[in-house]
Amino acid sequence: MPDSAKRPLWIALAALASAALALWGASSLTWVDVPPGTVFHGELREEISGSDLVTWPVPLALLALAAMAATLALRGVARRVLGIVLVAVAVWVTVLVLDGSAYDVDLSTRAPGYDAMPGEPTKTWLGPGAALVAAALYAFAGAVLAWRGHRMPRMGGKYSAPGEQKERRRSGNPDADLWNALSEGEDPTTRDR
Repeated sequence: MPDSAKRPLWIALAALASAALALWGASSLTWVDVPPGTVFHGELREEISGSDLVTWPVPLALLALAAMAATLALRGVARRVLGIVLVAVAVWVTVLVLDGSAYDVDLSTRAPGYDAMPGEPTKTWLGPGAALVAAALYAFAGAVLAWRGHRMPRMGGKYSAPGEQKERRRSGNPDADLWNALSEGEDPTTRDR
């Protein structure tokens, strides 16, 4: 198979791997900077990360890794459907980030002695920005799969089930035919020459 046919497959896999990394990063990056003395879930905090506010970044990062495996295993229409699902996930992640419900937490509790210190919590865009980058990568990978998925090579296509075996053509080179037979799980010494 020419390299040009494999290129969209590698592009989709790289986009999914990058989406997984971006979502994992979004879970550990700062989403809210809080003033000194702010109490969040019973402890003093100076910043609140994505994993403190929302639970979805890490599971969606794992979904991106699972989508990589599915991309390699599926073929044809199933791979195109996977692409459509990935675009839908991208839209969902975008809605989750831009909805603002992640910030609906009580940050008004102050520790004793810090009551008089001024300051308001401020949202940062580093963590949410990483999640939006992941959404864009999800959408890109999904679009590539939906558009070209049926033409991409499939992992293990050479080793298909016995019911799907095609009639083997001999190349005329006995050494090559011997290795091809072994590769297909056949004993080449038992066949007629």
